[in-house]
Amino acid sequence: MMQVSKAQDFVLSQPFTAAQYLSPASVGNGVYGQRIQSNFRTESIGGSNYARNLVVGWDRKYNRNAAEQANYLGIGGQIISEQLLNGLINTNYITFNTAYHLFLDGDDYSNLALGLGITYSQTTLDRSKLRFGDMYDLLGNLSGYPTAEVFLSNPSRFSANTGFLFTRHSNDTYLQLSANGFFFAKPDMTNSPYNEAPGMRSTLFMNLEKYFNENYTYLIHGAFSSRNKIKSYVAGASISLPIKYEFDHDRRLYIGCFYRFKDAIIPSINIMMDSYIFGISYDIYNNDLTAAGIRSNSFELTFSKSFGKRKQELMRTLFD
Repeated sequence: MMQVSKAQDFVLSQPFTAAQYLSPASVGNGVYGQRIQSNFRTESIGGSNYARNLVVGWDRKYNRNAAEQANYLGIGGQIISEQLLNGLINTNYITFNTAYHLFLDGDDYSNLALGLGITYSQTTLDRSKLRFGDMYDLLGNLSGYPTAEVFLSNPSRFSANTGFLFTRHSNDTYLQLSANGFFFAKPDMTNSPYNEAPGMRSTLFMNLEKYFNENYTYLIHGAFSSRNKIKSYVAGASISLPIKYEFDHDRRLYIGCFYRFKDAIIPSINIMMDSYIFGISYDIYNNDLTAAGIRSNSFELTFSKSFGKRKQELMRTLFD
């Protein structure tokens, strides 16, 4: 029987806090001139860690201060590091993104962005942690003979990404609608006639945050992705409570819950302190592994810092 190798995409429990993970068209968004965003996720089964993911991104508005020109360019970069099976397989993705933001109204509240990105991915394999049948003698002792399987010496891949993003950002509402295509995936590690091209990962998402009762906000995030006929759905919401109200300060506590379809329920807590945002979430799995009695645990920590000139008339949101 023919076997086909297909790359599997990792997921974030708080993807709405990693703008470039969602869309290359997101670079340059937000109320500040620049920002740094980071996500750290760890997954374990039965107390043994099998996956760690780190996502770090930086982006900024470019030439936004031109008084005669509201439209602007956003640029940014993102690094994703994925470590599987205690370092057996490590994959790193380095992405450069750029997006042009075209305003659709005279108040500069609504804009349409077209984003393009280039990703270089590289995978390393720690062969010292591998054991194959032809490395053992007839008595079951490790013989030291190398396996006949052929690994590529430097698995790597260049790929491109694109996205469209509509943003409505006013003094009391933040709305985003987006469609994207990502081609980056893990490079093939072996010479095999059965390796299949990873195909495009198509994504759609919506972000919404809006004030109610003057100082409170509600937040909604929903997303869909598909690659190689494998589909994923995420949806959920948060409510924010003011920690301490002061004019020209944003200090809010977000309490929310999200659901990854047929996989996990994800309670989350986020804290906004002016230009800083902190977050933590925990995945409560309800997939086939839990039905088999295998207990999985996943934590995710997020941190972002915004800096530069701020547009005071626009609301500060968790999506910034």
